[in-house]
Amino acid sequence: MISMNFILLNNRKLLQYLLALFFNIVSINCLAQTPVVSCPSTFSDGHNVYRFRFKNARVFDGPVELNAELKPEFKKDKQYWKVFGTKYNPFLICTYAKANHYIVFDAKGASFCEVTDKPLQARCMP
Repeated sequence: MISMNFILLNNRKLLQYLLALFFNIVSINCLAQTPVVSCPSTFSDGHNVYRFRFKNARVFDGPVELNAELKPEFKKDKQYWKVFGTKYNPFLICTYAKANHYIVFDAKGASFCEVTDKPLQARCMP
């Protein structure tokens, strides 16, 4: 009887440890997926929100004025820019349909940026 209780107790502890390990891995993965920056789905000038929908994004090495646009790689339904490192200073430029303006984000600390088709969104990730 004592040995059976010991086995059950060990199985419960093992299950608790495995569940704790699982939830720790899931939470670490969720934290790693937090974007450095992402394009909003609609355009806003700080005072008003317009119904211009997000259209596309571009990535520059440095401010837009320097004209150092980085060329994306294409894979299935997304375009992406990868591994910036300390050599680059990435800026994410969000463009909107029927809008003459765009939004610029400093993506410092990002290792890659991507634009996905489904759902249509752009983000830079650490």
